[in-house]
Amino acid sequence: MKPITQRLRAERKQFIVSNEPTDILVVEDNEGERVSIVAALQQAIPDVQVYSVHDGTEALDFLFARGAYTDRVDESPPTLVLLDLAMPGDNGFAVLGQIRSLERQDSLTLTPVVMFTDSQDNSDIKESYRCGANSYIIKPVNFPDFRAAVEKIGQYWMTYNQTST
Repeated sequence: MKPITQRLRAERKQFIVSNEPTDILVVEDNEGERVSIVAALQQAIPDVQVYSVHDGTEALDFLFARGAYTDRVDESPPTLVLLDLAMPGDNGFAVLGQIRSLERQDSLTLTPVVMFTDSQDNSDIKESYRCGANSYIIKPVNFPDFRAAVEKIGQYWMTYNQTST
């Protein structure tokens, strides 16, 4: 069996999609959780295109087509952003604040943002909604519940939720 770091790197290559529209952007600093989230989304939703980044700064670069993501200039924003709250650099509040502070005609303002985090702090929940989060979900502690929650989040937002075109 491969060492865990080699296996994670191999799995990571599988979910980084290029030259395809991105349906879901996963923003998570914990690599193990990020890999699990992407795998669960891909298994639960047929033909979903998932891209993942490791922190808020990279998420903003991706969303605003800057830095390493300048090739995304003419691409549509993701259909869903799954955003961790506590990350080094730009945290979830910073990312959400920048998305929601855009001009109303910017298509990114219509993208649902789901906070998917460990924090159970009521002030974090309130602040997330004040900043414009569409949902706040506390990550389950055990793996089967974690995976089931990710699958349900993805299925709801990508299958059942009605969006504006």
